[in-house]
Amino acid sequence: MSDRGGALAEQFRRHGLRLTPQRALICRVLEGTRAHPSAEALHRRASAEMPTLSLRTVYAILRELEMIGAVRSLDLGTGSTRYDPNPQPHQHAVCGRCGRVWDLHAPLPGAIAWRAAERQGFRVTNVDVILRGYCRECRS
Repeated sequence: MSDRGGALAEQFRRHGLRLTPQRALICRVLEGTRAHPSAEALHRRASAEMPTLSLRTVYAILRELEMIGAVRSLDLGTGSTRYDPNPQPHQHAVCGRCGRVWDLHAPLPGAIAWRAAERQGFRVTNVDVILRGYCRECRS
């Protein structure tokens, strides 16, 4: 992974936004994870490298990344907003015990409801499918 933040950092540049050291750091930390971290978890990881980084700055950077379409914020019912560096349409599975989140790539089960809503004049902008259950480790 580059020290400039990789593909997420490139999104800032593409939108004409300056890549500050704080933005580059959050991009590096977020881009390397599949864990769908909260802002607090990102802050903990990033502040190990940049102790002066505030949680408020992390939230601001995440809002910017979401506004430019580089990440998705997710309310998965785990108590805090989680951030997904993959903004492409996909579903999620959430463990009800440990809170771990997995990406699922399967045909969108909401497609029929989507078409029905649009036939009734409703403009669908997003479909969230969240499967809840227990992961292998928590079932043991």
